[in-house]
Amino acid sequence: MENFFLQLRSRTTDPFARIKNYLKFRVERLLLLGVRFHLLVIASVIGLVAVGGGLLVQATDAPFDDRETAIWWAFLRLTDPGYLGDDEGLARRVISTMVTVLGYVLFMGSLIAIMTQWLNQTIRNFERGLTPIVRRNHILILGWTNRTSEIVSELMRAEGRVRRFLQLRGARRGLHVVILSENVSLERTVELRRALGPLWNAKKITFRSGIPLRIEHLERVDFKNASVIILPGADFAYGSADESDMRIIKTLMSISNQGAKEGLPLLVTEIFDSDKVVMAKRAYRGILEILASDVFITRCMAQNVRHPGLSHVFHDILSHGLGNEVYIRTSEQFTGFRFGDLSGAYPKAILLGVVRPKGEDFCPLLNPPGDLILESEDRLVFLAEDYGDCEPLRNYQIERVSRKFQEVSYAREKGKRRVLILGWNHKAADLLKEFGRQINELFEVTVLSLVPAAQREAEIEQKGIDLRRVVVAHREGETTSLSNLRKMEPSEYDNVVILGSDWVETQEESDARTIVVHLVLRNVLEESVHKPEILVDLLDSDNVALFEDYDTEVLITPMIASHVLAQVALRRELNAVYEELFAAGGAEICFRRVSDYGIAGQNVSFRQLMEMSSGRGEIALGVRLQNGEVALNPAHDEPYRLSESDDLIVLIRED
Repeated sequence: MENFFLQLRSRTTDPFARIKNYLKFRVERLLLLGVRFHLLVIASVIGLVAVGGGLLVQATDAPFDDRETAIWWAFLRLTDPGYLGDDEGLARRVISTMVTVLGYVLFMGSLIAIMTQWLNQTIRNFERGLTPIVRRNHILILGWTNRTSEIVSELMRAEGRVRRFLQLRGARRGLHVVILSENVSLERTVELRRALGPLWNAKKITFRSGIPLRIEHLERVDFKNASVIILPGADFAYGSADESDMRIIKTLMSISNQGAKEGLPLLVTEIFDSDKVVMAKRAYRGILEILASDVFITRCMAQNVRHPGLSHVFHDILSHGLGNEVYIRTSEQFTGFRFGDLSGAYPKAILLGVVRPKGEDFCPLLNPPGDLILESEDRLVFLAEDYGDCEPLRNYQIERVSRKFQEVSYAREKGKRRVLILGWNHKAADLLKEFGRQINELFEVTVLSLVPAAQREAEIEQKGIDLRRVVVAHREGETTSLSNLRKMEPSEYDNVVILGSDWVETQEESDARTIVVHLVLRNVLEESVHKPEILVDLLDSDNVALFEDYDTEVLITPMIASHVLAQVALRRELNAVYEELFAAGGAEICFRRVSDYGIAGQNVSFRQLMEMSSGRGEIALGVRLQNGEVALNPAHDEPYRLSESDDLIVLIRED
């Protein structure tokens, strides 16, 4: 019986509950449709109140002439409380007061709340960067990684390069950088502003929210009308280096599917694994420049291991506005002349070689033979402080100079070099492979890392490293352990390379481990007479100051990649030049002892040093003094009194 009454009660009350819930649900769905429907609901309620108030006052002892007038009376009191004092009679005043109070709540309160909410939502949408842009010839950066802020900084500093780049495309406006970032917020803007410092200019930078894998997000940044697209890699943002490469290749395919080859802008990107470069080239149907960053950076590291001190030269060459850099200019006026007869035409720059077009690519010829005949489409490559310094002398009269090559025997480099590598990351196998490419040296390498030896050996085998030229011994252990480093006896090695960890979650954690490893290593070496050359792979430039008190060389690898990406975006021939300049077996920067030239203690100008180097088949780039100071492309007439401990920085050809 009890169950019967419960069921009966449920049946009698459920319909009313369902009707109430249904109405609430429909109102909810209506309100969730947006501000326009919010206003529609409030307008409907206001209309109902006005009609109800008008009908109610029409039923009093002092009715209006018609219902429409009564409803209008109620609407005026609902929207404007000033009419309240005009009413006469108790009933009309009571109704007028009720309608006026509802007007405060509905008409004023709700309307203000809705408009405030709409305005706040609109501002948030603007801050999130959801509004599509309409621009032409902007520089588009797809993705926020640990390279992005440095790329923007390099672009902001390179005013001359940017101006010439945009002029070639007929752009009327100056530099404008558009960044497509997955998360756009005030914090991100502040982060970029802090990184740029005095270079910050809000008028030249626009953030938009989105990911490059979605076409609607690409259209949000007007990618088809960009002058160039820069697609940087990431050490940590997308997980592993392999995941970053896959993401980049998929993005290239997404962009390619949206336009014909002739309609796609130049795209400059970064691939960590050089084996995936071929896939990336097939994925993009437009003009594509790829920086194989692991190979490029490990070439810099390998050269620095062989020639300690080169990190200062690399930093000078690859950073805009911090000294000398590589420039490229056309040379139509010298078509048909010999390369060797042009050195006197550029008194403020150093002529490095030629870049020759080869289909859609470029063939670099650095430190070429002096009798190389220049062709009409050749571009000359210079090392100079400013683009204007690469302008030839007016009315320069070419003098055909016949220089006799002088055979010189230099002090032999080490036949075998012992290297201790502390740590293991995605660059490690490429570094070992680069050691194997050095023709005149053998390397005996010991690796200490927590990464299992089997995994390291598998990566080495995959890279096809010649283990006859690079003998590798693996040790498993914590690199921050004082006892482990003592067992490794680092003083017995010629070089120690500390690699950043990529198995941690952020670059801050990676650099923290690197700094601790360096401090522990220095502690161990205090007890030793022999001090090996130390090279550190760092990820954040803010941490460089922590190494200033030590005789340690630092390569900020994301900064190197960022500078190259930015410079190649503005002058794509530079990719081929850097490829040749830092690769083993071709043109190479190294040091020559002053004693090899027999000029120690003499007053000689840099121009004389250039002539001496030219006679030996080399190109003098600058000098390195005993105190470690590096002077690239000094004033050619400036005299130097060099000691036997000083070095000449030269560009040679290994082949």
